[in-house]
Amino acid sequence: MRQTYPALTLVAASCLTITAHAPAAIIQTAEPFIGITHHQIIEASDGSTAGGTINFPRPVVIHLVEIDPAAPGVSFLMQPGNGPLQGEVTRYTTPNFANTFGTQIALNGDFYADAGAGQANVTHTGVSQGNGYSPNWYTGQPIFNVDANNVASVLAARTPGGFDSLENIPLYNALGGNQRILTNGSITAPNDSYTNALNPHSALGVAPDGRVFLMAVDGRQGDFSSGMRTTEMASLFLHFGVTNAINIDGGGSTTLAFDDSNDGIANARVINSPSDLSSELSPGNPRLVANNFGVFATPNPDYIPLPSPPRPLAEGAVPLLTTLTILDDFEGSKGRFASARGVAGSGNVATYATRLDNTAPHQGFESLEITITNTGAQPSGMFARIPSGAALPSNNTQNGKAMARTGYVGFFIKLDPGQDPLYAAIQLDDGSPIQSGLERSNFIEIIPNGQWQLVQWNLEDSRLWSPRDNGDGDIDGPNTFIDSILLSAAPGDTGGPNWAGTLHLDTIAYNPNGDLASLIIPEPTSAAIFSLVTIGWIRRRSAA
Repeated sequence: MRQTYPALTLVAASCLTITAHAPAAIIQTAEPFIGITHHQIIEASDGSTAGGTINFPRPVVIHLVEIDPAAPGVSFLMQPGNGPLQGEVTRYTTPNFANTFGTQIALNGDFYADAGAGQANVTHTGVSQGNGYSPNWYTGQPIFNVDANNVASVLAARTPGGFDSLENIPLYNALGGNQRILTNGSITAPNDSYTNALNPHSALGVAPDGRVFLMAVDGRQGDFSSGMRTTEMASLFLHFGVTNAINIDGGGSTTLAFDDSNDGIANARVINSPSDLSSELSPGNPRLVANNFGVFATPNPDYIPLPSPPRPLAEGAVPLLTTLTILDDFEGSKGRFASARGVAGSGNVATYATRLDNTAPHQGFESLEITITNTGAQPSGMFARIPSGAALPSNNTQNGKAMARTGYVGFFIKLDPGQDPLYAAIQLDDGSPIQSGLERSNFIEIIPNGQWQLVQWNLEDSRLWSPRDNGDGDIDGPNTFIDSILLSAAPGDTGGPNWAGTLHLDTIAYNPNGDLASLIIPEPTSAAIFSLVTIGWIRRRSAA
């Protein structure tokens, strides 16, 4: 459910206060699941996020998940115990927990101690679907609980070593924390070193109307996100209507994961930027933690994921493209592919030539025609690398800007009917104009039907990318540039059988905020074809 929130400023002491002061940070929202809103709160160090409703005195990135427990399909799961194994729980990374138990959302759980052999003991209370495995630590210790009817509350432990609460509410899906940071609308985090340190944090809260909130604060990442104090988190919760909340963990454990692809596959992804092995330029890795809190939910078919928060640019990096951009359209020029020469690959069995063709472009008036000639050399195998901008990052900017590491890159390709199988991939320079590594996409089969086919790749899906020279198999920027388009007679860069034929390229594009489907042009009707032919005849007559 959507709410309207007042303006907020983070003041130097340790709390957030409502103010009419000029806003700086922005709040971006998306609805990945029915009844669930993902709020992404960003204060960038360079002021590029100015224009929002919250002020912070430092760069910070916060992910807040707002959940309506009454929404269809919503239910909760605290990670269960490990049964007869040593320790209390089996350690998972947060996305692996989501994949293993089938939840759509997961947040890391409580503090813990390693018990060896991939197991751990949880510090505070742990109860999963009414089955307790980690007892209360001390009387008054804060507990977040969701009962069997999806009613959430923040409680206080009654008996050390027991599974009860001072409020006499049975524990069902429950986990403890180290601080109760909000109590009935008042900030109650203690004034101690933990409270006042800037760190990554994980927290849970409840609003009076029953909404549940999960918070993941990124930290220890310089000018990307330097973290928060727990009193500041309490004030931010208040801004969103939360009146009771606990801090459950932090540091390198803080991880939020979504399985939001709606593809029927358990493939949860990390939403925040864990601090382990991170820098202000690149995200870290999820940690093996003791337990996790999960949410089951129904995918929203209209969901568009939020883009990754902007990171500071590396030395020598250039500004980023922020909107859908056509990189080459071949209107009157071969563009960055004018210098393409030769074919490299297994067997070196072909040569190719390029020219502009105006018979049936994807859009506009021309496309790039590529004719590959089979030389008959042995062993057989055709693999062509067609460079963009002579394969130099400095030649592949667009008005001084580069692709980011988010979104999709791709192009339209057409292969005439009756031709042998052909596969296409794209190779990218990943880094900055000064220093980069090569990453190669997977190959996609091109259908020989004479129709324009969109081939595109998600820069954020590491499963699609393989390392080449100085690459690491991930698009992690901060800049990304097209190095070349790859063609192969087999789905790999070792080449395949000898191949000869003609194909066309057009509309090479990048979208940092989603895919390239909006560039698909429906096939024209016969009347439209007649109209296009007539227009072409008029143009030729005018030229004559």
